[in-house]
Formats: sequence, structure tokens, C-alpha cells
Amino acid sequence: MKNLVIDRRVVRDNLRLARERADGAVIIADLSANASGMGLCDIASFLRDEGVRDFAVSDPADADKLRRRGFTEERLMTLRSTSDPDELSEFIELGVVCACGSYDAAVAVNGIAENRHTIAEVQIKVDTGLGRYGFLPAETDRIAAIYKYMSSLAVVGTFTSFSASWRSRKQTLRQLDIFNDVLDRMTDMKLEPGIAHCCDSAALFRYDFAQMDAVRLDTALTGRIPGRAVPGIGRVGYIEAGIEEVGWVPKGHSYGSERRRTTRAATKIAVLSVGYYHGFGVTRRAPAMNLAELIASRARPLFARVNGQRARVLGAVGPMHTLLDVTKAECTVGDTVILDVDPVDVKGLPIVYR
Repeated sequence: MKNLVIDRRVVRDNLRLARERADGAVIIADLSANASGMGLCDIASFLRDEGVRDFAVSDPADADKLRRRGFTEERLMTLRSTSDPDELSEFIELGVVCACGSYDAAVAVNGIAENRHTIAEVQIKVDTGLGRYGFLPAETDRIAAIYKYMSSLAVVGTFTSFSASWRSRKQTLRQLDIFNDVLDRMTDMKLEPGIAHCCDSAALFRYDFAQMDAVRLDTALTGRIPGRAVPGIGRVGYIEAGIEEVGWVPKGHSYGSERRRTTRAATKIAVLSVGYYHGFGVTRRAPAMNLAELIASRARPLFARVNGQRARVLGAVGPMHTLLDVTKAECTVGDTVILDVDPVDVKGLPIVYR
């Protein structure tokens, strides 16, 4: 028995706190990466029941799933600029608001819409430092050309993405100033930017200056905003797994494969068939850490919950197995173990909603 458990009550509480922080700004639920691992259609339906009407998707397949699930009136958008004609054709067919982060992307969207004798809604993406997609801040003349020459496009929004909102207030403020300058120049040129948004989950909860017309929620929904903990936000996602073997080993007993270790005393060990393949013990943010933080994270022990008691992970988490020290825990084969995980890291497990 192995499941990823999503507590909808915690998701609801996180959404409520986000709405309070948004202070009237439109909530855009970013459903990228299978809704941060929580399950695209199920979480989208849950959020729709909670009043969310704007959703960001990462590819046409996700948009198609939602439309087939009955999301016919909700606004779907992509935050990823592309010039790929096949993807754009699918987005336009599905009524998705396309992101235009370059003149070439805008030309591609306009051409497809023109051939279909339709008007495609688009959002202008401005690159203020993240570097993935977007018009450069100095390219307002190229942005203006969209309004002037591309009659099959309707600009409904303008946005940017911060590169370090979770760790640098100074850098985020600088990027916000750049974005505001672009918006001011667009307004001076009599260009209507539509809904302006730049605020991701980390910026929403860490600062009071970036809400604008809309905010984008991703990690706030799972309660796993990078950086220091945010008061009131609950962590969503844990693995439930049954103990498969349990028994005592003597002092000096060796365990582990990558790095052999030995027990310092007689130890009761429980075996789980859950490992880093499933997402437990994964550290995705290691590249963003400095050396001291990385060493500290490697030295920090992992724990699980066994019948309400904390049990330390023995050795390294394996690809498919984890060992627990349950010397002080009352447990037997079949008992349920709770393992904290970020849902976006989990694979190979069914999702259970509670």
C-alpha cells in the first residue's frame, strides 16, 4: 500500500490566505507540472469549486484535458512563449491565451489566427532578468508593432516572471521597477497592456508591493514556497506506505549500499518499499544552495511518522527502499508510515484526496 495523499482542506486554507494577500487581485492558478504534482484535473476542479476561474497550463495536452473535463468557460493561458506552429495551432483551437515573448512568436500566432479567420488572445511576456522568454525591456517598439500590424491578435495581458523572489528582495524590486517602466512606456505609446501581473507565490507572501491586477499561485497551493517558512501556510503532500518487514538486528550490524554503516546498538529496523524514485528524500534546490547550506542539508537527518511517533531514516534513501529505526516505536508489518514529500517530486504512486 503506497499512496500520495493530498489534503484538500490544507489546499483550501492556503488558497484563502493567498486571496487575503492578493487583496482583490485576480487569482491565476498555475497548473504546470501536473498542478505541482497534485493532479491536474482533480485540483483544477477543486479550485474551480472554490471560485478560481483563471488557470495557467504548460502545454496543449493539459489544456485539452481541462476542456474535455468541462472547463469550457474558464480562462486558460500559457506562460510559456513559443513559435512552434503545431503547439500554437492546438492552443488557439482550444481557446488558450498564448504568451508572446518575442516578435517571431507574435508573428506565428497572428499568422495561424489569420488563417483560421479568428482573433487569438495573447499576453505579452517581458524579460526582466529570468532570461527564459520575453521581450527585452528596450523592445517596446517591437511590442508596439503587435498592436499596429497584427490585426488577428488581441492583447489581454502583460506579465513578467521574477528570477529570485524567494531569496532577494533587492533583485525583485529591481525587476519590478523594470517591468513598471515597460508598462509606463506602453501606456505613453497609447498601448493597452491588459491585465498586468508579475507576482508568483514567493513574491505574494514575502512582499507587499507586487500584486498588480493578478497574482500567480503555484508553490503557495502546495504550501512549499522556497526559502524560509511562511507563517500560516500548510505543507501539502505526504506518502502513506505500509511497513513490509520489521525486525531486530544486533550491534555492529551493517546496512546500506552506497555507503555502508553499522548499528551502534541493538536496533529494530522497519523496511519500506518507497525510495527516491517515488520522491522521498529528494533535494531539488541543491543547485541554489551555497556550499555551507548544501553540507548542512546533507547532514540533516530524515524522519518519518510511525503510529504517531517519529522514526529516523537509517542511512541513505535508496531508489526503491527506505530503512527506519523503529526501536522506540510500537509497530508491526502492515502499519502505516507517513513520509513528508513535495508532490511535484512524486512519481509512480496513485493520488488519494482527503
